[in-house]
Amino acid sequence: MTYADTDFFLALLKPSDWLKERAKRILKRYDGRLTTSEVTYIELMLLAKRYGLDVQRLFADVMAICHEDNPLYLNAASFFEHGLGVFDSFHAAHVEDEILSSDAAFERAGLMRVPIEEE
Repeated sequence: MTYADTDFFLALLKPSDWLKERAKRILKRYDGRLTTSEVTYIELMLLAKRYGLDVQRLFADVMAICHEDNPLYLNAASFFEHGLGVFDSFHAAHVEDEILSSDAAFERAGLMRVPIEEE
């Protein structure tokens, strides 16, 4: 498997990019043999507003390119669209039952929070 970083996906998925044509050729050559990591998804979320990209669509496209089916990434995108910050969105996506945190934003996002601050 060949690891693709954020620049590769941005070149493919932004409406225009100086590397778009080259990235398309590389995608054809490596199709079915690409992988990436959660770090790429975090970085893409950080850059999505700058480039006017829809995070849900962006993540779905990257997952399709990598032939990956990880609902965690789309879950994180959903939390982001509902007001959590980038890192909190990924924390929230990992929550199975409840989260230990001082941040009430997790409750506003619909998660069960065990407060760690003094009551």
